[in-house]
Amino acid sequence: MPKLELIEEVISKTDIGEKCSINGRVMNMRKHKERIFMDVGDYTGKIQLVLEKKDYPNLFEEFSAVTSGTYISSEGTLVENNRQTKEIKIDRLEILAKSILPVNPTPWQINGLDPQHGSQVFGYPEFYLSNPQRAAVLRIKTNFINALHEYFQNNNFTLVEPPIITNKTLYGKGNAISASVHGEDVFLSQCATFELEPLAMAFGKVYTISPAFRNEPSGSKRHLSEYTHTKAELLLANLEDLMFLAGDSLHSSLVKTIEKSQRELSLIGKEINPDGIKPGNQEIMTYDEALKITKRKGSITEHGNGLTRNDEIILTEHLGQKYVWVQFPPFTSEGFPYKRHPENPDLSMTCDLIAPHGAGEMVGVAEKITDSEELIKNIIEKGLKEDIKEYWNYILLRHYGLPPHGGIGAATERILYGLLELDHIRLTKPWPRYPDRKIRATRQMELNPWKDNRLEELIKKYEIG
Repeated sequence: MPKLELIEEVISKTDIGEKCSINGRVMNMRKHKERIFMDVGDYTGKIQLVLEKKDYPNLFEEFSAVTSGTYISSEGTLVENNRQTKEIKIDRLEILAKSILPVNPTPWQINGLDPQHGSQVFGYPEFYLSNPQRAAVLRIKTNFINALHEYFQNNNFTLVEPPIITNKTLYGKGNAISASVHGEDVFLSQCATFELEPLAMAFGKVYTISPAFRNEPSGSKRHLSEYTHTKAELLLANLEDLMFLAGDSLHSSLVKTIEKSQRELSLIGKEINPDGIKPGNQEIMTYDEALKITKRKGSITEHGNGLTRNDEIILTEHLGQKYVWVQFPPFTSEGFPYKRHPENPDLSMTCDLIAPHGAGEMVGVAEKITDSEELIKNIIEKGLKEDIKEYWNYILLRHYGLPPHGGIGAATERILYGLLELDHIRLTKPWPRYPDRKIRATRQMELNPWKDNRLEELIKKYEIG
């Protein structure tokens, strides 16, 4: 069995005229009378293999009908053709897994980020995750998450593991996704804030990059029901500290991501400019100031309501497409663990970084409540009095030496959706969950749209359908 080596690794360490082995999937095949040209690739790139009929007539016959998607193993000599492009002249060729489904278009024939191909790309993600553009976005996301881990650990944050299955909701049951586990009615975590606070008591500074879930009915292009939540919590931090941490962590991580993702960014034709996120390069204003600007430009949002997406677009356009921190939004639009403004209890000690070009909220920060009575009153005001026992240990923490503290929160997918100017946030997930894509829609799917004979035999043999 051949060993896996990525194409980029093999080509980078092989000189012209040297032998090498290439394993990968056939992306395209062109047959001429005397030779076969095959583009073979993986997510790191592709290279052309050339098979000469005069040298290997039996292999030539065997591979004359090879189809896109077939996984092959090969050995040959790295050469340079008359276009100064590297290719491999084949000595050995073996099919490891044959592709027999006539998938059309193939993953390598389309731009996987183009919405016109959405029904194919998301109807058959198992096939189209191999699309170079789709794979590039997912690789950029991986690089970004790795960079976030590096930032927090270099700044003495401890990686912690909050539960996914919980008895708590942050914004009420209407936004929570319910589950039944061991006979209990529970929820999937919307936010790790309840667990990060006691963990911060243990370690001082903690963070997590973990799944979060929200019963999101919106068909908006920037919302998902399942996303990756980056959360950090630290003791003895005020709003100014948290704003710097949020901006510095994103800026530092994006710089590293850009350095490591040049191939992927080039492939999808995107550039990321992280300068706008660097601490000190943003506008800062209060919610009241922001609402005055949007009102003058036609917004119908009333005081006390959160800024809408249209308000965010108006605001960033007014500021020349700059990032802007909006401080002290109304408490009614925020979670109950967050402190109220000392001079106006209708406002909260929170702050959101709004990105330009319609991307919207990129990261939020908040000072947290340390007084148990204030927390109880907020829980009741949010309509959760009947569930207050679920939060009782969280309340009791205020009686056990919990100092001033705060946290930041950011959705990785929302950040990349905005920075890469993607058509839809669903492109940032391999299997995105959003209202237009039903999870159990496979029950109604056609089993053999390709009319493949072997597949039809299996369907009939096992009475599937």
